[in-house]
Amino acid sequence: MNRRMLKYKCLAFLVAASLIIVPITSFAGDVVKKIKLAELNTLLESSKGKVVILDLWATWCPPCRKEIPGFINLYKKYKDKGLEIIGVAFDENGQEVVPPFMKTMGINYQVYLDGGDIARKYDLQAYPTTLVYGKDGKVASKHVGYVSEKEFEDELSNLLKK
Repeated sequence: MNRRMLKYKCLAFLVAASLIIVPITSFAGDVVKKIKLAELNTLLESSKGKVVILDLWATWCPPCRKEIPGFINLYKKYKDKGLEIIGVAFDENGQEVVPPFMKTMGINYQVYLDGGDIARKYDLQAYPTTLVYGKDGKVASKHVGYVSEKEFEDELSNLLKK
């Protein structure tokens, strides 16, 4: 009977440990899905009621790399308060470089590869370009170039209150 009880305790411990560890792991898998503009629009539409950061970036871009840890922190802090972050990577060899980059950085939010028709819609001229959507689904701001975590947090705190 003690052996059986020990087995159940071990099993309970493993299940509990996996529930704790799984949320800590990165959002990265071995494959990152390509997203077309129509799919992105649907994703944004379904996120109405939340504040959304749409980050258009590339792995080779130093300001993008500098900005990502801030997004990771903001997502940890505000995901349960109505924040969604969507990254779209514009790397030519994205399937090769983006998944390992996500794992290395510990990215904890959704990331897609550009499906070829997103840059034109957002008049993408430099990386990173970041759009912040209010809960109403409308663009609240557009940032071109690096923006600090503090600046985003100040902006988000106002939008999350509305």
